[in-house]
Amino acid sequence: MAGKMGKFVIIFFVAAICLTSMVSAVDAEINPTIQVGLFYGQNALPGANLENYTGSGYRLGYFDEDLHFVTLGHTPETQISMVKTQNVSLSNGNYVDGTGSVTVGCYHLQMPGSYPDFESAAAAAAALQGAFPAWIEGTYFVRVGAYATKEAATAAQNTLGLSDASVTGTSSYGVTVVATKTGRPLFQFDGGASYTLGVKPGLDDATEMVTWFKGYRYYGSFRYVRESGGNLSVINVVPLEDYVRGVLPYEMSNDWPLEALKAQAVCARTYAYMNLGKHQKSGFDICNTTDCQVYQGAGLSNTRTDQAAAETYGKYVWYAGELAQTYYFSCDGGATEDVKNVWGSSGQNLPYLAGVVDIYEPSVADKTGKYNWTVTFTKQELKDILHKKGYLCDDIVDFYVAEYTPTGNVYKITFLDAAGKSWSFVNTTKEYARTLLGLNSIRYTISSGGGKFFVNDSSTTIASASGAYAVDGAGNITAITGTPYVITGSGTEQLVSSSAGNSFTITGSGWGHNVGMSQWGAYAMAEQGKTYDEILKFYFTGVDVR
Repeated sequence: MAGKMGKFVIIFFVAAICLTSMVSAVDAEINPTIQVGLFYGQNALPGANLENYTGSGYRLGYFDEDLHFVTLGHTPETQISMVKTQNVSLSNGNYVDGTGSVTVGCYHLQMPGSYPDFESAAAAAAALQGAFPAWIEGTYFVRVGAYATKEAATAAQNTLGLSDASVTGTSSYGVTVVATKTGRPLFQFDGGASYTLGVKPGLDDATEMVTWFKGYRYYGSFRYVRESGGNLSVINVVPLEDYVRGVLPYEMSNDWPLEALKAQAVCARTYAYMNLGKHQKSGFDICNTTDCQVYQGAGLSNTRTDQAAAETYGKYVWYAGELAQTYYFSCDGGATEDVKNVWGSSGQNLPYLAGVVDIYEPSVADKTGKYNWTVTFTKQELKDILHKKGYLCDDIVDFYVAEYTPTGNVYKITFLDAAGKSWSFVNTTKEYARTLLGLNSIRYTISSGGGKFFVNDSSTTIASASGAYAVDGAGNITAITGTPYVITGSGTEQLVSSSAGNSFTITGSGWGHNVGMSQWGAYAMAEQGKTYDEILKFYFTGVDVR
């Protein structure tokens, strides 16, 4: 799904196509805690800064398997940064690999002995210059400094007169908490393979905490996972209802009708619950991008979007006693589509994801900004696209819609080359009828740019076979699709086209995959007095909202 761009334009889409999981009514929770990936994979960070927006200070620890937070320590600092226990440097306020003004090194001086709890370790650390408490796989220690090399650590040991200390590092799981914009460690965490660092904003739960991270404000807490011993994945651990508050402003404009916002809230909540664990291999439930739903925390939330979430608190979309897959997208251009006709064999033919002719959305077509669209491809461009996909065609002589669905969306497209070979593409897991050419939707027609067909072997011509018919010997009339042929007296086929154009123009409407709820359709329905549950029941056939 996607967030909005500008005031009126909302970009689709839910790209996830896992339609097999079901959640029964007895399994659903009202407000479970979920984990949202913010930075991970290629976007994992050497260091990540946090700053209190409400509340003060942080609790440091880990989340157990039930996502209950276990406190190991705390700090009154309002700005802290978590960095991997490799050498990182401070550059423009961020911790990065390479050279910067301040280096947080991966070598430390560990004082002899261990401590039973954080308070005693912190008290001992306070008596030494540059010392800090460390929790290493279940045991508290006191460590001093953060040096880039063993030699630097040994030199510091001599300078500080800490002859009883030992030079040490951490494993590839280690994370150091430092005061932001400094190299001063506040706490070090190494839970081995069992636990990852958790940070819970605030020193208690008296206030709902909101925290700055990367220019956005977030509810909830954070986890930091070293990916393969390298950079940090940053994960927001947050109640589902707060997550919904963080999705709404990025999926619909705040000034939209309240009932449309409420329909979006129920869709977002249901989609999130149905897709918990989608990114389990990466260590979290769902991501914050269009692969799942656009989520940027509390950054744009306000009274209207919060009201929509609050007035639908705990409400989900159900079908036959199971939670539904509530896909949504920007606008359908006139009709949504059966899921089986869009994602083919990768999706079940779920009855509630059936195509519907949209009688509401056209009323707001002029507001969407991208309702109607046109794109032109030359024959050479089409040939190049097919070649890049591995289809070794000759020069393209025709390109047409070979089959429409009952709701008028494109199901099959065909390319014909000069050698008489054809390549047809139907909607599959790759949505070929749309994505092969990077089209905005599956609702379109194709016309030839300048090509003409002779009619009845005369000088009369038509620019396209669309709307033309053939009459057979028995008098049966059949609509012509694609490029028409004739059978000559010798029994051979030949193209009817006499003056081929050099391009094809695709004229379409809608923006998105056309499965589920049209966001602009929800807008139109709300403007016409429909309630959020009426909106949902229109786009998801036979469902219940409760």
